[in-house]
Amino acid sequence: MPRTLISASLLGLVLAGCASLPSGPADNCAALFSQLHSATQAQQDAQYQRLPGFAGLRSDRSLAALGASARSAEQRLLWLQRLAAHDAEASQIEIAQLPAEPRRAWSSAERQAALSSCRSAQIERLAGAPRAFAEAVEAAQVPDDYRGWARTLGIYPLFKPIFRRSINAWQQSAILATAPADGAHWLSYQPLQINAEPAPILPLNEDALGLPQADAPQLAALFARHAPWLKIAQASRSDRIGSPYYRADGSLGFTQQLSPVYQHSGWSQLNGRWHLQLIYQFWFSQRPKPHALDLFGGELDGLLWRVTLDRQGNALLYDSIHPCGCWHSFYLPADSPLQLRQPAGEEARQAQRLNFTGEQAATLWLSAGEHQLQWVDVRRSPYPQLSYQAAALDQLRLLPHPQGRRSLYGSDGLIAGSQRLERWLLWPSGVPAPGSMRQWGRHATAFIGRAHFDDPHLLERYFHQP
Repeated sequence: MPRTLISASLLGLVLAGCASLPSGPADNCAALFSQLHSATQAQQDAQYQRLPGFAGLRSDRSLAALGASARSAEQRLLWLQRLAAHDAEASQIEIAQLPAEPRRAWSSAERQAALSSCRSAQIERLAGAPRAFAEAVEAAQVPDDYRGWARTLGIYPLFKPIFRRSINAWQQSAILATAPADGAHWLSYQPLQINAEPAPILPLNEDALGLPQADAPQLAALFARHAPWLKIAQASRSDRIGSPYYRADGSLGFTQQLSPVYQHSGWSQLNGRWHLQLIYQFWFSQRPKPHALDLFGGELDGLLWRVTLDRQGNALLYDSIHPCGCWHSFYLPADSPLQLRQPAGEEARQAQRLNFTGEQAATLWLSAGEHQLQWVDVRRSPYPQLSYQAAALDQLRLLPHPQGRRSLYGSDGLIAGSQRLERWLLWPSGVPAPGSMRQWGRHATAFIGRAHFDDPHLLERYFHQP
């Protein structure tokens, strides 16, 4: 039987079968998703985790944390709908990267309707079956991004003191840092439309799961309010922000003609309450290598700056990492009620108390070459400034490519070509490819213990409100 006839026959069965599902998962829907996963295996998006045994659902660490507390019918339904929305989003990204013929087939209205019908049927089944729902909650847990075998083979306990000394040295250097003097050697960036009249931001409402929600105008206003200003010391063109793209031959390039900040939102839990978070990501073309054996230099570099908000939309806490998951740092606004506590067995952290309140946007001072965050304040430069524009971080999951569309990230969540020599020394930490740039949701941030930047419980392990 020709392949097209097989596909048409399968699709007809799916459309008929998903319309009225029995108590268990529909075989036709399972077959349809299995066929889709097989077709998109090379393009699999790593931002969300597929639920084994529950076709049409994908999770992230926030949803994984919420599942067990979804007790009412409204909460269970909303939780399942979020899982299905994740799957629909990731599937569209994967399908868009297929070659032309399968891309057209999977993008057709008929197949999209069949997939949507199967997701709806899965939601309906699980919402009405407590035991199956509990199994879905378990399946929604996201594995950590550490390799246990690497820690075993690498004799991890012997390396922990070395990791600890290196981390302490870096943190002591940060504590002793002083405010840099402004000058013409600092390149300044400011957000576009900085003089625009800000939209009013009302207290954020919570959904049935307890997550504070901002509508599109509110979210845009919050991103505009907290958008950081940048001061970057200049030593080469690699100290200007820009964006990665695919060249005409399909290789990865970098342009500074556009200077975007890539924005994303998420949630974290502190003191039993969920808080909205704003993520700003900047990219540099590289961290230059001063010599061939430099451990940390390589293609692409960047900074993620995260703002955790209170109910009034003011900053409660700031933290930052590089896109490799390295150099995790905490900063507290002057009026934040939070205090740092060091959890036992976790990697040591420092939290710098800033001299400005959470209503103000920060100015970030970055070093040349290494792009280390050296200082945070609210000074605005008297020197001429460039502007950066906002873009969605999800754009990087579907960049224009000579053959259609391609994600910046591989199916492992890493950016090919961004590897560092440090991976040969730091592999006993269990972190896959230490130093490589990573996709959102794949940032392991600790060499001692285990920690993930998107873990909604990470901040409450380190901070409390007396």
